[in-house]
Amino acid sequence: MEELSQLLSNMDLAQVVERLLQLDVEVRAMQNVSDIENAADQKKMLLERKAELENLEQRKQATLDLQSGKATGKLIERGGIHMENTMANDAKNYRSAWLKHVRGIELSDAEKRAFSSASNSAAAVIPTETAQEIIKKVKQVAPLLDEITLLQVEGNVTFAVEGTKADATLHTENGDITGSADTLTQVSLTAYEVTKLVQVSKTVNTMSIDTFESWLTDMLAEKIAEKIGAYLITGTGSSQPTGVEKAATWGATNSVTVTVSGTLSTTNVQTLIGLLSGSYDKNAKFLMSKKTLFTDFMPLQDNSKNSIVTVQGNQYFVYGYPVMLDENVTVHNAYLGDFKKIVGNLSEAITVTSGFDIKSNSYMYLGSAMFDSKVADGEAFVKLVKATA
Repeated sequence: MEELSQLLSNMDLAQVVERLLQLDVEVRAMQNVSDIENAADQKKMLLERKAELENLEQRKQATLDLQSGKATGKLIERGGIHMENTMANDAKNYRSAWLKHVRGIELSDAEKRAFSSASNSAAAVIPTETAQEIIKKVKQVAPLLDEITLLQVEGNVTFAVEGTKADATLHTENGDITGSADTLTQVSLTAYEVTKLVQVSKTVNTMSIDTFESWLTDMLAEKIAEKIGAYLITGTGSSQPTGVEKAATWGATNSVTVTVSGTLSTTNVQTLIGLLSGSYDKNAKFLMSKKTLFTDFMPLQDNSKNSIVTVQGNQYFVYGYPVMLDENVTVHNAYLGDFKKIVGNLSEAITVTSGFDIKSNSYMYLGSAMFDSKVADGEAFVKLVKATA
């Protein structure tokens, strides 16, 4: 039996199941009582090994589900054994293992098991908790990501938006109904790689797990977010995402221009607001730089007559429209519109790759995100322009 025990320890689940089927066939042909008893003992050991391997597979899958966000640690009960604590511990060990692995620090036995369970089935992906922290900080640095329609769909994605919208008509009783000329516009998003490389001395090895995670997410999230935020405003759509600047061809019907020598007037602001169709008012917001708000809009304020700019806490409003501040907007320019009409897609979870540079005795961390954006409805935006010539 010792020899059998050694043999079983080297068998995987498929081999154990196959051997159980073979043994059932063999037992039917046995006549000797001793052989039957040995077969029964062997079957008992095989069933124990099968249960052990199934439990291991379940734990591996639970760990992978937690890392990918497919599971949230719900209570799983199998054979009377509660798995919730096991799953939570696996996720915790995987997180610490990953954060040690990218720094080249020795893992504990529990961390090795958690790390190998995930990396044997798939690439060692960034822990769910760490990835969520990066996304959270990305949105803090690039608040426009919370304003647009943001998807997280793997690969390229195509969606339809309303194009031509015909008016409803009266129907003459018993008359034929003719379909209107409504159209749908297909908008396709691909993926552009946004990366940030951080290099730091080997002293990162002395940081605690939590401190290192906070430092890493701050460094990578901030720079990736700044780039994505810039694309959402100034992106040309040529080999890069499209931003609000390319929402339309700006002219008299969708923009107001302040002359080179002129200054912004109340009439300019009122005219700009009037250019935006009322159908977009519900979600409409201003977007401008902080300098534009305080040097162009604030001087218009005359509380004795009207309140053009109002403040509630740290939120500014222009004629009741919320103001979003972003330094990527050209000074003296501003946009007004429904930013939900911009659709972006983070088609791949943010990844982190690490490497050690012997020459500089330092670690390098490369953060990468796959992102694209397009303006789905150019009529949802109007622009304030300061002429330059």
